Amino acid sequence: MRASLSRLSALFRKQPFPIPPPGPPLPPGILVDEEISPFYDSRYFYPVRPGEVFAARYQTLVKVGWGVSSTVWLARDLQGQDKDVETVVALKITNNNASLASHEREVEEHISSVDPTHRGRSVIRTLLHSFHVQGPGGSHLCLAYPPMREPLAVYQRRFDGGKMPLPLAKTYIRALLAGLDYLHKECRTVHTDLKLENIMVSFEDPTVLSDFIDSQLACPMAYKTDSTGRHIYQCRNDFGPLRSLSSIPQLVDFGLATVLPEEDDWGVWPIQPDHYRAPDVILGTGWQMSADIWNLGVMMWDMIEGKELFQHIHDQQGRYDAKLHLAEMIALLGPPPPEIIQRHHDMRGYVWPGPVRREDGKVCKIAEEYFGGPFFDDKRRFLYQDLIPDRKLADTVSSLEDHDKEAFLDLARGMLDWHMNKRRSAAELAEHPFLQPEQ
Repeated sequence: MRASLSRLSALFRKQPFPIPPPGPPLPPGILVDEEISPFYDSRYFYPVRPGEVFAARYQTLVKVGWGVSSTVWLARDLQGQDKDVETVVALKITNNNASLASHEREVEEHISSVDPTHRGRSVIRTLLHSFHVQGPGGSHLCLAYPPMREPLAVYQRRFDGGKMPLPLAKTYIRALLAGLDYLHKECRTVHTDLKLENIMVSFEDPTVLSDFIDSQLACPMAYKTDSTGRHIYQCRNDFGPLRSLSSIPQLVDFGLATVLPEEDDWGVWPIQPDHYRAPDVILGTGWQMSADIWNLGVMMWDMIEGKELFQHIHDQQGRYDAKLHLAEMIALLGPPPPEIIQRHHDMRGYVWPGPVRREDGKVCKIAEEYFGGPFFDDKRRFLYQDLIPDRKLADTVSSLEDHDKEAFLDLARGMLDWHMNKRRSAAELAEHPFLQPEQ
């Protein structure tokens, strides 16, 4: 019978493990993982190979993730093995032109050092170790993390209708609020990029990971060779059926996070995924920690209803349209208060500290230019009244019974407020009756 990795680990503590055999080659004409990105350039990616040892410590096993600026591999920590327990990390190997990687490391080091005793600290995934490796095209920053099962976007699809069971969703929302309380109150940090893909779910049992690694060594990854000679391995990240519901969520990916050290500090540049963008960002009125609260408030519909709250925020070409987004906000929440529109008018000409390039390539210096304003006339009337849909916030909740529905909407209204200073804090929201476990 083939020995398990945990038993084999004791035999190889002092030397690298054998290199896994090569997998089957893929046809050169198909696009694999990172090649799908329109910005893909093989010169920027490190040519990782299974069995390669980084920093005389981490031996790569299997590719489990990729993006436009990095690939992610499970790797053995050859220094971390203790008796018969093998240590495995998720190793993020960034591109040699990844400008946000160093910022991500700095923010995560800040988050790690503030208060490890805070109950929300365990909901934040941060660095175990970082180092640089030299590749053919330059230096690459490598970031080692605890391994996680999968993003919440994938985890949700394991349930009927893509919706988490309500008690589990409540538990996750309460946990994420504890994490945001730590991030906001203790670390003075705004995540700015909350989405289902940036919430990872832990392994419900250690055997899930060890069994997965055993299976990958028995059936190596397929790969192709691109025009530059770089091997591109096909990502494998399906860890199989759930064995229990004992996983916990963690906030990840702080590459776009912003630290606001003082109470009166605020940001002005565009942040957040389109669907989750707060009105203070679109209107250019300045944003703080509560932008994350709005963001999570919108995300609750993804978790509980299995669908997005805002249904019509893109034009006929599929491009984000801020006036459509604002129109739907007005339909669901009512018009913005006069003081918000006044602040929007007062700050219309506010020039950002540096220009920002839109997805269409246009370089913008102010929020109105970036988001396609103006949106209100001199009498504070919305310029696109005909775009406001006939839709109310209560109409967006169909899966909850009356009592739960009213409690959920009350929670949401404490998060989805036009005025950023009137949104309730993460700590206050975590105590809301809707989120408390049923006795």
